[in-house]
Amino acid sequence: MKIGGGPAKIWEATAAELRAVDIGSHKGPQFSGERVATLAEALAVCKGKARVDVELKSYGHDQTAPGAVMRSFEAAGSRTDLHLHVARPHMIARLKRLRPSWRCGVLAAKAKGDLTSLQADFLAVEARMATGPFIRRAHRAGQDVYVWTMNDPAWMLAPEPGRRRLDHGQAEPARTVVARRAAMSDAQRFGLAALVRLGAHEICSTPRAT
Repeated sequence: MKIGGGPAKIWEATAAELRAVDIGSHKGPQFSGERVATLAEALAVCKGKARVDVELKSYGHDQTAPGAVMRSFEAAGSRTDLHLHVARPHMIARLKRLRPSWRCGVLAAKAKGDLTSLQADFLAVEARMATGPFIRRAHRAGQDVYVWTMNDPAWMLAPEPGRRRLDHGQAEPARTVVARRAAMSDAQRFGLAALVRLGAHEICSTPRAT
């Protein structure tokens, strides 16, 4: 609905009906031929090139969606490149029962209880949750922490102690930040971190075209 203008719910539509939705014209007439890809098609493009992070939004289809996604990955031979995460913590136990060795995590915008007590391999959390103590507690539990959405170049360049910032964010600023940070000396990185903690942001902005 957001990009194709159609009101259909995916689980009530056929594959042919979904294929008919124009998902490109909202960006420009040159993209009017773009259509919804199947998971199998997306996996074929990504295989051997990128790790695929799938967020399972079940909308009441908890029983069928996880198994269908897992079977698609197995058919594509892409299991080692897969991360699965869910917004409902109770689904973690189900995913682990289905495929114990797969990497599964929890998506959270706010803490509800102790997230580190779940069987999750990683926690994908909103930026304000990613405090130093939270990350250290997760690491002690053997869990990685992914932070979303990180669009501030200052936060990308100079994370607070104990935080791993460059996880999720806008792609172009993140690539620019990674390149700029790689070119810095340790002394420059230390100085930049100090300036950012004092409130400086303009020094971290991505260059504007002139």
